[in-house]
Amino acid sequence: MKRLLKRLLGSACAAMFALCSAGAGSAGAQTADIKTIVSVGGPPVVLNQNSQLNMAGVFMIGGSTGATVTQNGTNNATGVLQFGGTNSASIGQAGMNNFAFVGQTGQSATSLISQLGAMNTGAVAQFGAVNASMIVQTSP
Repeated sequence: MKRLLKRLLGSACAAMFALCSAGAGSAGAQTADIKTIVSVGGPPVVLNQNSQLNMAGVFMIGGSTGATVTQNGTNNATGVLQFGGTNSASIGQAGMNNFAFVGQTGQSATSLISQLGAMNTGAVAQFGAVNASMIVQTSP
């Protein structure tokens, strides 16, 4: 499992780098919103990002973890890792390039990834007794 997590995290980092490179143009200034959130036993995380480049990393440990990330921009990337008894994650992305990764370990895990864009990549890894996930990807 440790090897799988390292491999998934390595892939996630490579994809985020590719998104950053794809969005880096020389024509004009770009806005970026980059957030890293670490929560240990805290309340659910809700994050809304509306810049040209949006990147979010959410790491949660606790009895019940919940994360909701919404991104609207040219390039969007989100990684959510949750370790708790009950885990839930929801990611909504609208932009040219979208990348989302959810990793969950616990008694139950639920995730939803919704992406609207020209290039969409979504991955879910769940390790629990009860797991449910859905990925919806559409292009304009």
